[in-house]
Amino acid sequence: MIKGLNYKFLILLSTVLACTILAFFVGFIKNETIVYTHFFYVPILLAGVWYRKKAVFIALFLCFVYILVTLFSPHAELYVHIFERSAIFVAVAYVIGLVSEKRAKGEEKLKETKEYLDNIITSSADAIVVVDMDGIVRSWNRAAEDYMGYSAKEVIGTSNKNFFADPGEAEKIMRIVQREGELKNYRTTVLNKDKKPVHISMSAALLKDRNGVPVGTVRVSRDITKEVELEEKIKEERDNLNQILESMDDGVYIVSKDYKVEFMNKVLIDALGYHVGDICYKAFHNRDEPCPRCKNTEVMKGKTVRWEWYSRRNNKTYDLFETPMRNINGTISKLTIFRDISDRKRMEDDLKDAEERYRVIFEHALTALCVIEDGEVVSVANKEFETLSGYSREEIKGKKWIDFIADQDRDRVQNYCVERRKGEAPACCEFKFVSSNGEIKHVNAWIEPIPGADSCIASLLDVTELKRKEDELRETCEKLAELDKMKRDFLNVAYHEMRSPLAPIVGYASMLERCELPDKGKKYLYNIEHSARELEKLINRMLELARIDGKKIELSLEGVYIPEVVAEVVKDIEPEAREKKQVISMAVQEVEIQADRQKIVAIFSNLISNAIKYTPEGGKIDIVVEDRGEDIRAYVADTGIGITEEHLPKIFERFYMVDTSLTRKSGSLGLGLSIVKEYVKLHGGKVWATSEIGKGSKFFFIMPKRQ
Repeated sequence: MIKGLNYKFLILLSTVLACTILAFFVGFIKNETIVYTHFFYVPILLAGVWYRKKAVFIALFLCFVYILVTLFSPHAELYVHIFERSAIFVAVAYVIGLVSEKRAKGEEKLKETKEYLDNIITSSADAIVVVDMDGIVRSWNRAAEDYMGYSAKEVIGTSNKNFFADPGEAEKIMRIVQREGELKNYRTTVLNKDKKPVHISMSAALLKDRNGVPVGTVRVSRDITKEVELEEKIKEERDNLNQILESMDDGVYIVSKDYKVEFMNKVLIDALGYHVGDICYKAFHNRDEPCPRCKNTEVMKGKTVRWEWYSRRNNKTYDLFETPMRNINGTISKLTIFRDISDRKRMEDDLKDAEERYRVIFEHALTALCVIEDGEVVSVANKEFETLSGYSREEIKGKKWIDFIADQDRDRVQNYCVERRKGEAPACCEFKFVSSNGEIKHVNAWIEPIPGADSCIASLLDVTELKRKEDELRETCEKLAELDKMKRDFLNVAYHEMRSPLAPIVGYASMLERCELPDKGKKYLYNIEHSARELEKLINRMLELARIDGKKIELSLEGVYIPEVVAEVVKDIEPEAREKKQVISMAVQEVEIQADRQKIVAIFSNLISNAIKYTPEGGKIDIVVEDRGEDIRAYVADTGIGITEEHLPKIFERFYMVDTSLTRKSGSLGLGLSIVKEYVKLHGGKVWATSEIGKGSKFFFIMPKRQ
């Protein structure tokens, strides 16, 4: 084979010889005037393209031939422009040679650049792949071989779809590159030769020819499988962190450097609403610029801040703990923990107010107050304590507590204070207080330990004057008790002495009834006997009350059949009711109780007699007894004049009379209801009354069935 260099030289030599022969042939043999010099441009062009500026020598040689033929030709006079044409030959040769030389240098540089790029592509740690517009792989470097496992020979000429875990990714990437012109940091998954997934980050650019027509894409990708696995672990840790934050009782949110809310837990969302993705100062403060108190800048510099924030929106105060938190991508965010301390703040304010109120109360209390530290030293005292002790506050402060106690009471009071702090002594202690001038005063001291402190507060009440009056009152009471005993003894004797003349009066009246007397005499006799018996009843009631007061009355318990007792009482009293044309109705359940029969008879007798007395003619009296299981409830209702509400609580008191005119008319001293109350009380029951003016009254009592 002929080498390229020899081949070009032979062609050039042949064209030069052909042009020389043509010149001599035309100039001397043909002797014609044709323009044969146009053929000279062929070797000049070939020399310029192949040998660059050396084409000038070929041009000079051909000019020499041209001049020689022209000068010695028989028609030399026709060629007046030989030198101009020769100059054109040289100029053309020089220009073509110069252009060829520049082109050669450009090709050389391009070759060097291509070799440089090939070396970069070959040695690149990133996979560089060229894919044409049909998705066919045209270039595949060593880095691609390393993480994909395919050699360039295996891949070049095949479709790039074969390497994606999702074949549709190939078309998607091509569409994005065609639309955007480039693709940056696009994450996808490919399958290596062993069909194992490989996570890659890809950047791609569109390749165009010199006319701007797209011919393919160049793709630079990197194996980020370990990064993805690390991100998954970080994401898992982040999810665990978020789960912890979600389960917290405190509100939590995360804010980026540019004040965007990245995370809010449920507690904070419930309190302030959902604002993830919003700008924090707009969402929480309705501001166009960051809040002046915002700590975002400080936290982003790595500082941890704790402060309080009052939210006007929901009228709450929060304790904020803000600290920097590093994200996966290396950026810093602010983690803020919100603790609602509104209740605590309110309690602190309330405590402050309470302390102020207590200070005012302490200062202006009407009793002497002081605080005793460690059971020994007085630290604080109020004005009343100054007055009581006779010392100024400066003198009191730091003074020992025992200095205010009389010698004979010191040991007792000190022991009391110790026991009181243990909670083993009563609140009040009486002792003799020594003032600054040595005066002894009687005081009652209430000493209370202060919670959470080794101190107590003492409240001292000066009872010196009270003690004096108490002694006087005690003497008076003793005298009154003696007089009361004398009164009871006198009344007992008087009651018995009053009964002594009644017996013969009633007896002689009964005997006189058998004698022959005129009608007028019989009437007088009846009045004597009736009045004597009424007087006897009054005396008996007063004697009964005297026995009750003297605790000399006892119950004689037996089985009492209530219907029988009520019938018996009604039978005895019914004549009185008939005289006033009154109707008595009974609704008594069959029940037997354990009681003193005589007392039960007296209870019903007094209640029914009372109803007859205060019920006008033609009225009605109802007697009701109910069995309620454990006890009985009974009441006597009448249609009498009624009792006003102000008198109802007092009608069971002794000698109490609602209307003295009615009482005198009925001949009552107000003892019957008080006896009923005492008898019911002796049986463990209770008695009360209801009434309505003009409609009548109801007298109730409840009594247990078993004593």
